[in-house]
Formats: sequence, C-alpha cells, structure tokens
Amino acid sequence: MGLPNGVHHLAICTKDMKAQIEFFTQVLGMELVALYWMHGVKNTYHGFVRMNDSSSIAFVQGPESGEIQPQEGVSHASWTAGLVAPGAMQHLALNVDTEEELLSMRDRLRSHGHWVMGPLDHGFCKSIYFAGPEGLMLEFSTSEGGAIDQEAWIDPEVVGLNGIDQEELERYKHPQPFASRGGTIQNPAVDPDNPPMRFPPGQDAVYRMSDEDVTAKLSETTPPVQPKTD
Repeated sequence: MGLPNGVHHLAICTKDMKAQIEFFTQVLGMELVALYWMHGVKNTYHGFVRMNDSSSIAFVQGPESGEIQPQEGVSHASWTAGLVAPGAMQHLALNVDTEEELLSMRDRLRSHGHWVMGPLDHGFCKSIYFAGPEGLMLEFSTSEGGAIDQEAWIDPEVVGLNGIDQEELERYKHPQPFASRGGTIQNPAVDPDNPPMRFPPGQDAVYRMSDEDVTAKLSETTPPVQPKTD
C-alpha cells in the first residue's frame, strides 16, 4: 500500500527555460502543460512538459541560475557512461512502449539535427542515447512491456563487491510490507545520520511546524489563469 509506481515529475534546473521548453516540445514532442511562478520561491519559474497524465518533466529557473556553473564530471556526465558527483543525476532514460516507437523517436531527433547513438540491446531493454540542452545526458528505452527478471539480472559478483550479504539481498529483493496508519505518524526529530534538507537561513522553522501548519501555510492551489466569466 502506498508504494511508488512511477515518476510524478523530475525537476531539472535551467538558466534558459524557453530553450528547454523548445527542445522538449518541438524535438521530443511533449506538450507544455504548466509555466508559472514557483510556489513559495521568489522570482523563480516552474515549467512542466507532459509525458502522460501522471508523469512530467519539470524545469526550475531562478534569478541566480545563470551564475551557477555546471561542470562536466561533477554536475553533468560528458557522455553516456561518464561519472558525476554522488547524488547527481548521471542520465535520464525515458520510456517508449515498443522498438518501433524507439526508432520513430530516433528519426524525430535526427530530423531535428541531433546525433543519436543506438539502439543498443541491453537484454532487458533497448536504448538510444543523445545529448540535450545544458549538458543533459538523455536516453529513450523500451522493454516491450516485459519486467526485469531478478534472478537473471542480479549478479552475485557485483552483489558481493557492494558488501551485500544473502540476508540483505533477500530484504532488498522483497521489502517488508507496511501497514498504513492513515497518515497519523508524527515527524521524528531531525536525525543528523539521515539525509537532511538544508533550508536557507531563517527558513528552518519549517522543521518545527505541524503537518497541518505546513499544509495550511505553504500550499497554493489557485491556477495563475482563471476561467473567463460572462
């Protein structure tokens, strides 16, 4: 119950919102569905392009975005297998349902002048690779509707090299179910051993707010464009 079942949206920082929208709509064919002032963040744009009704790619552009310099091998991979800093996105792979659609996307990219590598057959998926604006390393993949076979694709050698014993492996393959308590569990105290959010100075009071106050004070539900009335 309550398990993740997809990516609702992945937010990518940009210094050129229009260029990213141009690429993702005109080259990749995704519809622009939202572009507005980001909630609770001054002078910052938030844009969304649609993959399906429950999944989007999003972009964030703030006034200092152009001052933060990307660095290949740190913030961005320079090629499909290039490494980046821990926690950074190495590449983004988007799904298409069939190999025919994969080749159609390759045609679409090439017709817009983009060099595309592939398809490569990885056994459980086939993929094409290309670069996007601002150093994005991108991929389209298809598994033709088939799930990854755990028994075939979890390599015992790699498991051992990562210090994972057999008991741990079984836990990772079959996580314990969780019985929901209807949202009644309260926030624990901030634990320095767990990954923290590092709020700007003066904004860490949110750590001390109740769930009800967070919802009431930080939510914004009104669209920027209201329906016209006669």
